[in-house]
Amino acid sequence: MRIVLLTLVILFTQAVPSFAKCKLKDICTMMQKMDHFSILNACPNSAPLLKECKHVSEEGLPKLPTPEFVDNGDETITDKVNNLRWHKKGTDQRLTLKDAKGFANNENFAGSSEWRLPTLPELQTLLSPEKVVNASGNKSWINPIFDNARAHYYWTNTTCDQVSFIEEIYQGKLQKKTCQKGDSAAWLVLFKVGSSLWFLTKEAKHHVWLVQNVQ
Repeated sequence: MRIVLLTLVILFTQAVPSFAKCKLKDICTMMQKMDHFSILNACPNSAPLLKECKHVSEEGLPKLPTPEFVDNGDETITDKVNNLRWHKKGTDQRLTLKDAKGFANNENFAGSSEWRLPTLPELQTLLSPEKVVNASGNKSWINPIFDNARAHYYWTNTTCDQVSFIEEIYQGKLQKKTCQKGDSAAWLVLFKVGSSLWFLTKEAKHHVWLVQNVQ
């Protein structure tokens, strides 16, 4: 009789879906730090839950008004519409997002120490609708008043828990990009090709383009 009961218990356990112990909330949290293959390895047959987690919020940050840039003659550029002052060019140094924030806090440039990382909408105001020659003498998808010579990715302080998707015109075509990594990833801008994208923040090192608020 005991053998029969043990056999029934084993059969019942095998009949229960292996992802039953992996709840939707758990899977969605895992997606912020793990790739799909790792999740499926930890929670076999959890593909239906992965699909549900893809239904992310479509609430994004509002775009800023069209900027009006003025060269201040001190390696900074002022946006008179959005009341922002920018470095004329980004840094050559590559930093993690954490270190980039520390760098911004310690920066003293053009008579000011009130520098910070831009938000994604702020950094996107530097984008040009077409590839043009900029102040560096090279072509990129940045307003020509700025100096951008290299294919550097530039950090924003906008993480994927704040903005989970964006829509942008990339070289004449509308694209929608989704990030499901929560606060473990942040958005960046690559002016060399005129596009925004996200990276995981823990170990990735990228460049910095600083901004500050002005009256």
